[in-house]
Amino acid sequence: MSKSILMFLVLSLCLISKSYAVFNCEADVNRILVYGDGTVNVLHSGRGDYTVICNTKGTFKGVDTVTCSLWIGMLQSMQNNNKKAIFYYSGDGTCATLTTYSNAPVPVYIGSIK
Repeated sequence: MSKSILMFLVLSLCLISKSYAVFNCEADVNRILVYGDGTVNVLHSGRGDYTVICNTKGTFKGVDTVTCSLWIGMLQSMQNNNKKAIFYYSGDGTCATLTTYSNAPVPVYIGSIK
């Protein structure tokens, strides 16, 4: 195999793996705030600051109102029952470096892990 073909394959694999980068936060849910405008802001132990995950009055960064309402119920249940939540994100990052408030990425999914 020629060096140029080999280099092309290596670069292609690097780009492909970069586009599928993911991370998750396994955390205790400390607070869930639902504002009058529908914004849902969550404080969890993985970040230690508030991150907006959705909006109950309209689609927010691809998350619709039904999913948003279900997430609120799940998070409240996890908080009340002392269960850990998992927030799964696409892209690069870590829980500790999530941007905050409405600048935060929205989770791909939220689940219970404990």
